[in-house]
Amino acid sequence: MGCAVSSVQRATMTLLHKNTNDARAKLERKLYLAKESPEPDFDLSDCELRQLPSGIFSICKVFRKDNLYLQNNYLRTLDHGGLLTDLHLIKIIDLSCNRFSHLSNDIRYLVNITELHLQHNQLKAIPDGIKYLENLRILDVSNNKLTNLTPSIGSLKALNYLNLRQNEDLTELCPEICLARNLGQIDLDGDQFTFPPSEITCRDTKAIMMFLCESINIEYIPPLVTETEDLQVREIHKSHNPFIRQNTVTWEEQEAAIIEQERKIHKANQEQRDKFLSEIIQDQINLDTEIAKVHEVREVERQRLIKAIQDNEKDIDITVKNFIQSDGLKPEVIQQQLAYEKAEHDRLLELTRQNYDNIKKSEVLKAMENLMNDENSVQYFLKGYKDNLNNIKENIIIQESESNSKLSEFLNAKDNSRTVLVQQLLEDEDIQKALVTSLLEKVDAKTWSLNEEISLISSHLAKLSVIEQEKKKLHITYNYNELLEQRVQLVNLLDDLYAQRNKRRKQLIETIKEAEIENNTSKDFWLKNYQKLIDSAPKNLLNVSKHLDPILANYLLQESVIHCLPFLVKFLFSGEFLGNITSEKLKESGVTLSVDRDGIMRAINLYINVKLSNGNQEILIRDKNNFQPTAPLDVEDQACSGVLTVKEEQNELEGECVICMDARSEIVFVPCGHMCCCERCSITEIELCPMCRTEVERKIKVLIA
Repeated sequence: MGCAVSSVQRATMTLLHKNTNDARAKLERKLYLAKESPEPDFDLSDCELRQLPSGIFSICKVFRKDNLYLQNNYLRTLDHGGLLTDLHLIKIIDLSCNRFSHLSNDIRYLVNITELHLQHNQLKAIPDGIKYLENLRILDVSNNKLTNLTPSIGSLKALNYLNLRQNEDLTELCPEICLARNLGQIDLDGDQFTFPPSEITCRDTKAIMMFLCESINIEYIPPLVTETEDLQVREIHKSHNPFIRQNTVTWEEQEAAIIEQERKIHKANQEQRDKFLSEIIQDQINLDTEIAKVHEVREVERQRLIKAIQDNEKDIDITVKNFIQSDGLKPEVIQQQLAYEKAEHDRLLELTRQNYDNIKKSEVLKAMENLMNDENSVQYFLKGYKDNLNNIKENIIIQESESNSKLSEFLNAKDNSRTVLVQQLLEDEDIQKALVTSLLEKVDAKTWSLNEEISLISSHLAKLSVIEQEKKKLHITYNYNELLEQRVQLVNLLDDLYAQRNKRRKQLIETIKEAEIENNTSKDFWLKNYQKLIDSAPKNLLNVSKHLDPILANYLLQESVIHCLPFLVKFLFSGEFLGNITSEKLKESGVTLSVDRDGIMRAINLYINVKLSNGNQEILIRDKNNFQPTAPLDVEDQACSGVLTVKEEQNELEGECVICMDARSEIVFVPCGHMCCCERCSITEIELCPMCRTEVERKIKVLIA
């Protein structure tokens, strides 16, 4: 096989320390072996390189090399070899016997490296990026010019061998080395150290580690080194000595192996081709057999068709001969035969006509007889039907008279009972008090606003639960934490609103009690208060929650003016455009605080902007110009009135119970916030949420208006 010099190989010819043919040939040969050999080693050692050939790091990545040997060169930096991120698969790097004075902090990208050999260089410090080499087990920086050690060595949890010999300016060890719990052997020149003192450094590794642990007040834990790892530490100099040539396969042996492999492949291809040809020949024989059978069938069909054609030709010959014979007869004889045939034909036709008339007459007589019988039966049944109908009418009249008498008795009794109940109601002050309490709670603005906020939050919880159900059906897990945080916040807000509503209810009860204390003279005190509450309550206040646009309610809630909604009832149900509402009109309606009026105006402006963005701009312009159409309002004309149409109410998003799949969800589980269960199913002992399997601490029943 021939070897073509690639662009990378040609570029490396100018990187040699000595421009010798031997060094160039060695470099080209090693680059060729690195690409062609399946071995995990990429060996560029002893090639007299002053800088790395461009692209060798990407070669290591493409050919998935595990070991990179660059010892015995004149390298000062690794910048020209490419990006160090391409060496994330490398496990062993040997940079010994070069001229490195510092290493780049990008060494942190060698995340899978287990051995790093830097001996016989001119390094003055170890970069801090070494702390990211979590798999590094062997670090050899002997025979350099180190003056201090970086504390990042303590982050190497897998490090079990550290060689610091022949660094004359290194006199202190950093105490953080003891944090490398798996460090089993440290090689250093003990006489030159001041920290730890020489009497400690001249001892074994255990004494050094114990001294360093004591200096930073932590407990010493012996390393957990297996026998295999201990044997690898002992054999480190023998396994990775850069001056001992490893027994590798020569280029000629690899060439011979490749030729032998090609010969085997050629032989296998020849056998496969022979087998394929034999199968094709057999298939051709089978195909010829089938074709022969088809030809035989076609030949039989052809013979049968020829015979049929011959028979038809014989029949045609006979017909032609008869015609020729008949043509040879005399005309008088032919005319006599034709006259006889015509007379015979007329006689047969007359007989056929007579038979047809007889048959038709009999059928008509029979049909008339059947029709008369049917008419008699219809008259008989009609007489019976009239008799039954008269009897049924008489029975219905009798029953109706009886039911009328019973109904009159029932109405009289109901009137009497209603009179008694009304009298009891007028006399019973406790019932009057309960009715006044109930009505006071319904028309109270603060209680109403709290109920609206509870309804809005409950609807948001239901929407979040429905959204999460749809995401689970589609196997979408995106923004799950955001949904969980929103549900928890809504549940906390729901608890706070329930507490505020209970507090407001207690205040209303206390107000009733104070009024009861002041009631000393008037017997109809509660009835007068009930009538006063009815007169003071705004029109349609009790039904506004059913028809209020949730978008407008949401903006009122954001501006903290939901309690002022009773003062907006006449604007919402009057059909007036909300943009015509001014601060003076709000003040006339009873909104006395300027802060509340400003909040209402901001909420209305936001609501109108949303409707404008949804395509209702023409409607708004028409209402703004006081245009009064004569035709009935379309559904879209109510878009900015603040009142929902029936269609919008029907499209409101409601979640169904995930257990029975029948009723709507009414129960909120705490603390997860899922609203996915009806009240009937929640009565059972449910300890885990049906959606997220979170333990249920308590349950909150909510009602969405």
